[in-house]
Amino acid sequence: MNNKEKMQFKDVAVEFNFKNVPACDQEYLRTMFYQTVGDRSVNHTGIPFSEFYPDATSFTLFDSRSEMINFMSEYAWPSANTASHLLNGKKYFLAWTFNYDKASAVVTI
Repeated sequence: MNNKEKMQFKDVAVEFNFKNVPACDQEYLRTMFYQTVGDRSVNHTGIPFSEFYPDATSFTLFDSRSEMINFMSEYAWPSANTASHLLNGKKYFLAWTFNYDKASAVVTI
């Protein structure tokens, strides 16, 4: 997935039972995904998500930070992530991999 038009929530791997999450929190997590991949200025750099994280792929949603770290460490490419607010007392993590070599050429801040 390398541009936001192709990125769909249905392509996100979910590493927990999403159906057990309240509907309003499911919607929040979907929105978090779309806002993340559609970000026009990652970390206030002025660089859009697709350029800041070139060739972003392997989007995965977790309900445990430690599981996210263990899971994402299996990939050859580096990963990045973002976390939700507390939802019903629980925090969720969206992680993805990206092409660091291309990112290094773009991100010089």
